[in-house]
Amino acid sequence: MDFLSEIVWGNSVETWLAGVAIFLGTALLLRFLVPILIRRATSLARSTSTYLDDSLVAAAGATRGFFYVAVGVWAGARYVRLASGVEQIFDQVLFTALLLQLCLWLVAGYRSLLLYARDHRYPDDPEVASSFNLIRLLGTGTIWFLVFVFVLQVWGVNVTALITGLGIGGIAIALAVQNILSDLFASLSIIFDKPFLVGDYLQVDSLGGTVESIGLKSTQLRSISGEQLVFSNSDLLNSRIRNYGRMEERRASFTLRIVYETDPAVVEKIPTWVREIVEAEEWARFARCHLKTLGEWALEFETVYHLTVPDYEVFMDVQQRVNLALMRRLTTAGVEFAYPTQLQYQKPLEPMAG
Repeated sequence: MDFLSEIVWGNSVETWLAGVAIFLGTALLLRFLVPILIRRATSLARSTSTYLDDSLVAAAGATRGFFYVAVGVWAGARYVRLASGVEQIFDQVLFTALLLQLCLWLVAGYRSLLLYARDHRYPDDPEVASSFNLIRLLGTGTIWFLVFVFVLQVWGVNVTALITGLGIGGIAIALAVQNILSDLFASLSIIFDKPFLVGDYLQVDSLGGTVESIGLKSTQLRSISGEQLVFSNSDLLNSRIRNYGRMEERRASFTLRIVYETDPAVVEKIPTWVREIVEAEEWARFARCHLKTLGEWALEFETVYHLTVPDYEVFMDVQQRVNLALMRRLTTAGVEFAYPTQLQYQKPLEPMAG
């Protein structure tokens, strides 16, 4: 018993043994209870419709063994008396461990929320997946940087000067890579606003092509003639884009010109013929056909109809069948198509005086 009363580093052996017992008991108890609580919380979270509790459970699942040790050491240290210098270092180590564990919790919860947003709002979208990876990287880096700053502050480092220096350096870097950052944020805008998708046909000013890929800096299109068109994302968003991939219907219109010599009774029947021909097509919806104007060299009919599918090949097939059917119908009726002509009338010669 005299051994337990001996003083070692300012505390009796009995006190040291009690502190170690508290440390071991606390660490083992947490190691036993926390996984059980996490499993029960996971079961409860699965039965709810919200995802916030699932993120909290995911964060709790990032608890590491050094956290149990740190809490156990803290509990045991409260029972013994340490020198002021040793106690300060001891506290700094404990706070560092707790900050690291807090960082792991925040990162796990943040990633869980991102995964939920990606899988439920943008499922099976590879472009969104790449952007979410970037957002996850930026968010995770921010969390680790803030924790690193707090750790430095715990160890007595002057973080004000450090942050000031990083701020000035960050401004310089941002100015140097502002075009890259502009394209980067433009890519995020494209991914989440979805003005166009992979596979859409775009007309950008005088250039046009099918979207092949949407990257972090540029978007690639494949033109009809086969070459690849590359646009920076910021320039693309600043342009006026015509997205033919979003067409639900395609409007078709054409002008029919016949000669003036056509009988008015036949002219009156032409809109009915056109209607019958257009309505015979499966994908066409007739709109109108009128004798629009008495032109300089022809009677001009304007016809408008709609294709219920946006596919350009279907549109051209229907247009071809309509044109051929019109030619056959008008030829059968003896109607001639007009083309630019001029008639010259020669004045008869007057007899010469005698």
